[in-house]
Amino acid sequence: MSVNANYGGNIAKPVHLVLAGSTTALVGSAMTDNSMTLSSWAFCNPTGGAVTCSLYWYDASASTERLIWQKSVATIDTVVESNLPLRLWTGDEIRAKGANTVTVTLTMTMNLVNSQ
Repeated sequence: MSVNANYGGNIAKPVHLVLAGSTTALVGSAMTDNSMTLSSWAFCNPTGGAVTCSLYWYDASASTERLIWQKSVATIDTVVESNLPLRLWTGDEIRAKGANTVTVTLTMTMNLVNSQ
């Protein structure tokens, strides 16, 4: 699968978190401004069974956690999503849920102002 998109910026260093169980966890930190877009994410399941993984967007303007993606990740497998870019604003957060030892990696793109 391929994705064609025009991102007005550069790919930032990925954010990575090993999940500690079935509770929702903050991945990285809250956005300090509106310069970032969540471009893609990956859930890696090293466990001996399939795991349901979820990604949430905390919308700071509405003080609401919104489920944006949920999928079962097979045993010893990785699932990558890159077809749902999400522009983040000040205070927004990305949170994840999955079984113990499952890892999530976020790839962010920095938005640049077009001066033309």
